[in-house]
Amino acid sequence: MRTEGSTSRAEGTTPKPANAAGNRPKVPARVYALGHQEVTDHSAVIEGTLSIFRRTARVLIDRGTTHSFVSPAFMEHIDIKAGKLPYDLEIKTHITNKSILANMMYKDCDVWIGERKLSVDLIELALKGYDLILGMDWLAKYHVRLDCSTKKVDFHIPGEPTLQLDVRGKLASTTLISGIQTRKLLSKGA
Repeated sequence: MRTEGSTSRAEGTTPKPANAAGNRPKVPARVYALGHQEVTDHSAVIEGTLSIFRRTARVLIDRGTTHSFVSPAFMEHIDIKAGKLPYDLEIKTHITNKSILANMMYKDCDVWIGERKLSVDLIELALKGYDLILGMDWLAKYHVRLDCSTKKVDFHIPGEPTLQLDVRGKLASTTLISGIQTRKLLSKGA
């Protein structure tokens, strides 16, 4: 199966050179699941919603995926063009041994975590049940710590307050949490 899509190359991977027949080089990639039905262990991933391009997107946050992906259906009505990668990304899932090739990428897409804008490079890939899969490329860029059992996502961006994301995509910075806790204590007469 061949799907047009794209991404940035994972660190430590080198594209295989084009062969004599002129085939494009391939870079390996890994994705845990392409759709909700394929997620067998929900304690190993975090699902929720985030704002991207001022639209709510159903998101899978997955530390077992090397790159970040977007559904072509989600991008259909967004006025941004994907660029072609100089290589094919050869994507494998843990479910099947089949490879899917992707080679189109949307660079520097805005993802909103509360009032904080973060950027992500998204590879176009046919997804079922999700609009986005955010993988290790994005998680590492923003120093994210995941706790899949509690569904807690903490962004430890150097020089900035920690951002916390719940599974519905709402922001709760440590400052905001402290303010809320203070108001609760004051309302109880503390």
